[in-house]
Amino acid sequence: MESSLDIKITAFGKTDVGLIREHNEDNFLLANADLAMRTSAPKEILEFKLGPKGALLLVCDGMGGAAAGEVASTMAVESIAADMETGEPTTRERYARRLRRAIENANEKINAQSRLNQNERGMGTTCTAAALVNRTLLVGQIGDSRCYLLRSGQLAQITKDQSLAWQLIEAGAMTSEEAKSFEHANIILQALGVQDKVDVVLSHVDLCRGDVVLVSSDGLHGPVTDDEMKAVLLAEADPKKACETLIGKALEREGPDNITVVVARFDGESLPPPEPNPVLGFAAFDPGVDPDDPEPVKDTPLPISEKTTEEFPIPAEASSPGAMPTNMVSATASTPSVSHEIQTAEENSSRPFLTFVLVTLLAALGGALFLAFQQSRLPDLPSTSSEPNAGKTHTPAAQPAQPQSPDSLAPAP
Repeated sequence: MESSLDIKITAFGKTDVGLIREHNEDNFLLANADLAMRTSAPKEILEFKLGPKGALLLVCDGMGGAAAGEVASTMAVESIAADMETGEPTTRERYARRLRRAIENANEKINAQSRLNQNERGMGTTCTAAALVNRTLLVGQIGDSRCYLLRSGQLAQITKDQSLAWQLIEAGAMTSEEAKSFEHANIILQALGVQDKVDVVLSHVDLCRGDVVLVSSDGLHGPVTDDEMKAVLLAEADPKKACETLIGKALEREGPDNITVVVARFDGESLPPPEPNPVLGFAAFDPGVDPDDPEPVKDTPLPISEKTTEEFPIPAEASSPGAMPTNMVSATASTPSVSHEIQTAEENSSRPFLTFVLVTLLAALGGALFLAFQQSRLPDLPSTSSEPNAGKTHTPAAQPAQPQSPDSLAPAP
């Protein structure tokens, strides 16, 4: 990543409890690792130039009741910011992988914390993290907090809500306006901390000179329409005044939820001028996998369709009636890790003797068990005991009928 870019960032963020909730479970963060700056309660507008370590705009909307939601959102912003400060990205792909891992790590920490504390059981938080590297804004998304971009007088949402309502909108079952009054509008499909694993959705946009980015919780974009937000951003060039005005709009609509807003403006000679009629919207970003990436990559099982197996042939001389099939699948070879290559035939050739011994023993054991089973099914030889069924363990229904002596048919005296 170039360190001499002339990209100027002017940003501000603010959160409000709203008029209905008793406490605020939202959290946000503005961070610039090059300046060792990280704040969730700025008093004045922040102005700085983009450095090699990038910049981060983050909004989290906690859930879980009592103070658990606040705990989850606080843990998320602190964990993600700390992970994003480590190292200097060299490409946007590597930076995107770091962002994805940072969000996944936050999920694991919150989930572990909720398991340890009964009062925090089930807590979670949404997460929308906008990270700038070079002139590319990378957005990691979990839940229904949003990121918008204003360019050339157009406001576009560049994230997709991970919610039931959004799925119905995309399916054509309802409109965006109808979704605002949808009785299940609060149902989201993913949240940090609720499950062991999350699927981070990454999107991106290349910034232009004069772009404005808005990151918000649903306490803002729920009661306030996109057109109203666009009007405020166009009228207020000052990010602080824009945040205050937007929150005021949500409070005018009874402030039904916690309200969090982050507004950032981007300028500088390193950004190209905007096109007059831009096409904006969600654009998925796949950072791929880089085997030379110095960042640690966690071992995860491959999908079933990608698993492979190794076969160990059993020599003919080891075969016997009832022996095991002539091929045995290695269970350990069927679940390789993504961070290790499957061993080649040449590497396996160093273990032929141990493999042969193991397979032979298993084959012999299988044959012995089969012979014992066959032996147990043979008809019983006549018994010399005075009792007709002495020594038998099978149920009568499973045995051939035994001849009875005339004495046994005689009535009892």
